[in-house]
Amino acid sequence: MKANSRIVGAVLVGVGTWFITSYCQGVLKRNHKHTNKKLAKEAFQSWEGEGGTIIDPLPRAPAN
Repeated sequence: MKANSRIVGAVLVGVGTWFITSYCQGVLKRNHKHTNKKLAKEAFQSWEGEGGTIIDPLPRAPAN
């Protein structure tokens, strides 16, 4: 019976570790995405300040 409880304990530790690492990776990915978005916004604003022009996309015809 001791072997069974040790196996179950090891499996639970492994599953818990997997969940924690998955959560941490998700947090890091969201933080990285947020940082990239912020940098892109700052770069765009500085580009506009230097006289960059924005070309409006062609309007799409309504689909009827």
